[in-house]
Formats: sequence, structure tokens, C-alpha cells
Amino acid sequence: MKNKERYKRELYRIETYLLNYYENPQLKAHDEKMEALIFNRRMLLNQLFKPTDENYQLLKEFNKTLKEVVIKNYQHSRELYYSTKKMLEDSGSSLQFGGVECKIFLGKDRQYSKSNPFQGEESEMIWEILNDEGYNDIYCKYGCCMSFDGYHGEEDDKTEMELMGMQDADDCWNEGLDREWSYDLHLHQHFHNLYDHTSFS
Repeated sequence: MKNKERYKRELYRIETYLLNYYENPQLKAHDEKMEALIFNRRMLLNQLFKPTDENYQLLKEFNKTLKEVVIKNYQHSRELYYSTKKMLEDSGSSLQFGGVECKIFLGKDRQYSKSNPFQGEESEMIWEILNDEGYNDIYCKYGCCMSFDGYHGEEDDKTEMELMGMQDADDCWNEGLDREWSYDLHLHQHFHNLYDHTSFS
């Protein structure tokens, strides 16, 4: 309990500094400080995350929802690719069509969710910082990114497992989490990319 309270105090301190630097871009070593604070915040939140039944259910639901969105957007990208290709062919256009790239971001138009339990100006500003390409460039440039070019017909044959980056039904991208607790969550690669490769937390 003492550790938890200490982590919470440290989180508050980090977020206070983060907001101060964000609102004052003229401060010395601004960008380096921002990046370090965002990273430290993420690492602290990882330490605060505990393998509870409630967190298990939240992760399970998030993983499932993200999977559904990825599949839906993949199908939409595929349809868009072939309809655009057909339109160009029918028009006799010599334009080279390279393909479709789909990017998925958290929140509609990356807006802060009204259903988030943490409401208020400071929470919205933290969300704004996490959506700032200057500090979270991997997430902002790519999100959960997938491409569809149809050049070799490979995309048409992609299974759901391949789309999720899974080798089999028992696979789980759970690096950084308690392995025993999370092994049957079957976390997919798109979850892993958000959790492990961006500063989103």
C-alpha cells in the first residue's frame, strides 16, 4: 500500500511537470524534458498496473474491441483498394495506384473520451500531449497501421491469425505483463504495438 501511494505521488509530480513544460515551450531543454517525462510516466503506470480480475477483464475487452476494429478496417481497406483499382481501369487511366494504408487511433478523431473515468482539464491536456506528434511520433505517424496493396494476392489470403500477428490460437503478445496472469488473454500484435512501442499509457 505504501508503494502504491508513493507511485501515485510520483505520478502526480510527473504530470504536474509535464503540463508545466507543455504550456511553456520556451523552457530550457523543453523537448528532451517532455520526452523523458512521458517515458517516466509510462514506466510508472506500468508499475501501478496490477494483475487483478478487474484489469484482466478491461484488457480482455480492449483487446477484443481493437481486434474487431482492425478486422473491420482491413476489410474496408481491401474493398477500397479494389473499387479504386477498378475505377481507374474502367476510366482508362494510366495512373499508378500504390495501395491503401489504414491507420487506427484511440478515440474518435483522437478526442478525449467522455466515458473516461478521469475527467477534467488536466486529464484532457495529458491526452493532448499523448496525441502530439512531437512527443509520441510512432503512435501519431502510424497508430495501429496496416497496408493493403494487393500486388501479390497475399492480402486476399490473410487469415484472422495472420492479421493479428498470431502464430496460433494460443499465441499471446504479453511482453511486459505478468506472463502467467495474461497468457490466456491472447493479446495480439496491435495491442502489443500500442503497449510496447508507443508512449501511450
